Amino acid sequence: MSRTRAATAMATIRWATSTDTTIQSMFHRHRLARRASAIIRCPNEPYCTATPYIRLGFAVRTVNQPGLAGSVSPHLSKLLVHLGDVLGYLERKAIHFYRLTLPRQFTIADLADCRLHLELLAQRISAQQVRLGLHLDPYLTLAHPDDRIAAETISTIEAACQFLAALDQRNTVQHTLVMHIGVHDAEALPRFRQRWVALSANARQRTTLEHTGTGLSLSSLLGLAASTGVPIVFDYLHFRLHNPERWSLPLALGLTLATWPNYLRPEVHLSSQRSEAHLLPGRNDNSRVLPPRPGQHADFIVVHDAIELLEASRGLPPFDLMLEAKAGDLALFRLRHELVRYAPTLAGRVS
Repeated sequence: MSRTRAATAMATIRWATSTDTTIQSMFHRHRLARRASAIIRCPNEPYCTATPYIRLGFAVRTVNQPGLAGSVSPHLSKLLVHLGDVLGYLERKAIHFYRLTLPRQFTIADLADCRLHLELLAQRISAQQVRLGLHLDPYLTLAHPDDRIAAETISTIEAACQFLAALDQRNTVQHTLVMHIGVHDAEALPRFRQRWVALSANARQRTTLEHTGTGLSLSSLLGLAASTGVPIVFDYLHFRLHNPERWSLPLALGLTLATWPNYLRPEVHLSSQRSEAHLLPGRNDNSRVLPPRPGQHADFIVVHDAIELLEASRGLPPFDLMLEAKAGDLALFRLRHELVRYAPTLAGRVS
């Protein structure tokens, strides 16, 4: 191990064992640090040809085929019909990762009404080897100071995770739910820990936590992962916007991937920041030109952002990459094409 790599590993262990005083938490944090430091890649390591493919995915909207998906379905039964159509589209385009949106009034009772349809879709999803994801509404969070909103969050998480379990094969966990911490006051993390243990085992197996571009840093959430077991979803844009520890990209990515259990393939998010103005159409030719907002997602992925992330992932465990671009599937198609053009070696690692 080079001197730089050894120093990085030691810095990781010092961080992981310095922010909590309980013996159990200290043990888990030290184990996390050992696992993370062991997989931080050496900058000069060649690509491993045996590394499994990184599956590219997109969220909700099939821009290339308008009307196929994108709007919130009023009932689960209608959503499942739409999902069947989307699965056909994903098969034709060789896409194996997709994020959908649940109905706003979705309940566990809806699952019983749609049991047979869910079973048929589960068989099809397994045959196509598609991974599904959900993203919790931002206002719902386990850390919220209002107990009513926290209770609604728990109820929604339980229902969503039962839905994902119904679409999975028996005794497997592939489909996952992503949420944010949401609030950033001094008691946010203790409230999260308290309510996390109230979730069922199925919900805890499938629920993940994404860091954001403001508020609590990635290091705070990694500490939360060590004490609760919640996997952390690494977000490239959020890391670029908010990195107070000044960590390198390979270090931050390696630490985050280390929070995922062995039975569950990690999820990583990639988006580029919008840099151009865009037109907001209005009535009677009264359109407005809007400047980009800080942290706003672009329509497409800047290929060099993808290259930087994939370069940083050399030697790390494989993961699935959700593209959070407003152009949806079109952004995925364009990124595939540009990786072949600008980074053919990396293009061979994604599907």
